[in-house]
Amino acid sequence: MIRSALRPALRLSLAFAALLCLTGLVSRVVFAAWFLPSGTGWSELLPALVLGARFDLRVALASVVLPWFITTLPWLRSRLSPPRARAFWWACWMTMSLVWAAGVVFDAGHYAYLSQRLSAVLLSLARDGEEAAGMVWQSYPVIRIVLGAAVWLVVCHVAFRGVWLWVYRGAAVPSEPVVPMARGPRWRLAGLEVLIVLLCGLGIHGKFSQYPLRWSDAVVLPTAYSQQIALNPLHNLYDTWTFRSQRLDDVAMRPDVNVIRQFVGLPPLGAGEPISFLRTVPQLAGRAPQNVVLVLLESFAGHKTGALGSPLGATPSFDALSREGLLFTRMMSAHGHTARGVFATVTSMPDVSMESTASRNPAATNQQTIVNEFKDHKKFYFIGGSTSWANVRGVLNASIDDLDIYELGRLKSPSVDVWGVSDNNLFREANELFRDQKKPFFAIVQTSGNHRPYSIPDEDRAAGFKPVPRTMAELQPHGFISIKEYEAFVYLDWCIGQFMERARKEAYFDNTVFAFVGDHGIIGATGPHMPASWRDLAITQGHTPLLVYAPKLVKPKRVDSWAQQVDVMPTLASLAGIGYRNTTLGRDLLDPQFDTTRVAFTFQFTGPAELGLLVDHYMLVDRKPPAVYDILATDPKRNLLAGPVVAPEVKQLNDTWAHFTQAYGKAALYLQTHNARLQERGR
Repeated sequence: MIRSALRPALRLSLAFAALLCLTGLVSRVVFAAWFLPSGTGWSELLPALVLGARFDLRVALASVVLPWFITTLPWLRSRLSPPRARAFWWACWMTMSLVWAAGVVFDAGHYAYLSQRLSAVLLSLARDGEEAAGMVWQSYPVIRIVLGAAVWLVVCHVAFRGVWLWVYRGAAVPSEPVVPMARGPRWRLAGLEVLIVLLCGLGIHGKFSQYPLRWSDAVVLPTAYSQQIALNPLHNLYDTWTFRSQRLDDVAMRPDVNVIRQFVGLPPLGAGEPISFLRTVPQLAGRAPQNVVLVLLESFAGHKTGALGSPLGATPSFDALSREGLLFTRMMSAHGHTARGVFATVTSMPDVSMESTASRNPAATNQQTIVNEFKDHKKFYFIGGSTSWANVRGVLNASIDDLDIYELGRLKSPSVDVWGVSDNNLFREANELFRDQKKPFFAIVQTSGNHRPYSIPDEDRAAGFKPVPRTMAELQPHGFISIKEYEAFVYLDWCIGQFMERARKEAYFDNTVFAFVGDHGIIGATGPHMPASWRDLAITQGHTPLLVYAPKLVKPKRVDSWAQQVDVMPTLASLAGIGYRNTTLGRDLLDPQFDTTRVAFTFQFTGPAELGLLVDHYMLVDRKPPAVYDILATDPKRNLLAGPVVAPEVKQLNDTWAHFTQAYGKAALYLQTHNARLQERGR
């Protein structure tokens, strides 16, 4: 028998992981039974228990990776002979057993207190140590819990002793000589160990897909309780750790609430009234509800489109639609990131998370979105890849009722690259579904082809896609970094044209509002057709046009005032002819009451965590000292507040809007965790 350090280490790791998985299963079943709501059957919880076992396996394997890896290092293997290895593995075993036990205990207390699994909120609750300790001592059987933990550690010690004897077959020291092994058996053993390690890697990944197992996978379960049961407390604590300080409470929001209420068209709150931004917009008289198709265009930078002045002719399809539709030339995404753009569009709130994105924050998934106000519409979401990307699935499923998601694996077309199905095939399959609908529908189609690796299917080249040849000398001054990027941008426009050509042949076309907006822009050169500030102040990062196209419903018009991505949903709801409730920061772009306050909020355009605001032809940046830039000036980077003499109009502008920028950023952060769906708040 081989008594190397590697084989016993692997066997110890697997045994350790098995014990942790068993711990997770038993504690989950006990937890489910203890907190089981009245009327809930175990059959409803079976999918949650199965998914929970996968989370447990992932955490268990991740828990033993480090000690196993340490024992495989050549310079440590010789030092970790069985006597020393026993002390090492005993310490690892007992430490992780204690961590898992603490996770189970704190998880139960956390759920009993907040009806949520263990999360980083625990840290905020424990800021006042004396008060928190008193609450715990008076609320929970602390002594019995400590005794139970002690018994658990004794059980773990006994289990370790048994496993250790099983692994080493009773050998306390490596006294027996190593028996040479034939080449064949040695290679077979090595192959088996490699296979086991690969399977463990798959267990840590958790899914047969590009994206690993995430908390958002639990959102698809049918009930809130089953979603909670599926989560592993340590996994959830890790998931929420980044967001432990990314929240605002009522006390912090209260001083600025009326500033934001005025901005969205509400009267001031009275003393003692709860914070709310709820307003109700009635259905337009005489307007039957329309279909809505909202297309999110990947990296659709405004300065690269012909409709906004680019001379390269990269977007003939979009330009033609723009001449017949409602075009907002100064639409802004608050940040240059796809996940943030999707969140802002769907929830009508800018994502101001600093360390990650709001879609990855478990506390920000449940949102009151205007999408849900399309009560009589079927709802669809199309994406060529997977909504598990950036945990967008969690936001979509938690916030939108009966959403039907078409993604990689459900779509019929083949994948072309890491982002899944080509944009042309995505549009084609969406159109095939739309034409079969017998009732109104609301659909979001998210493209991805205009992104590295910039794949263009050969079948589409054969079908007629032929971009106008350009040299880098022509492309670079206009913000394109390569021929491939230029061709991908042209391909996205070609796919738009193909989609609309198909849609015009369908019966649903006349009753549908089509909207096209970029998820964000792209930082880079703009060409002489745009002001220098678009490059120098990174305005291109968020600048993307919004086009609303519905020939039978919307007259052609060009709007050059500032617009925000968060305004898309309120505007489409009004155009679609539905009444809706709005609790967010989004405003109807066609409502004249807001015409004098059209501004665009920016986040991290000019520096990390910096808030900004575009007002008229100025850009304000919330920093110390504050800055105001004239975006139409020949030297847009000159701070107009820095000179010895500040122009009266600039001072007045800063006095009017500087505090608003801070208040708006606070409201965006506040609403991430205070915008739960209305029916769940008893309204």
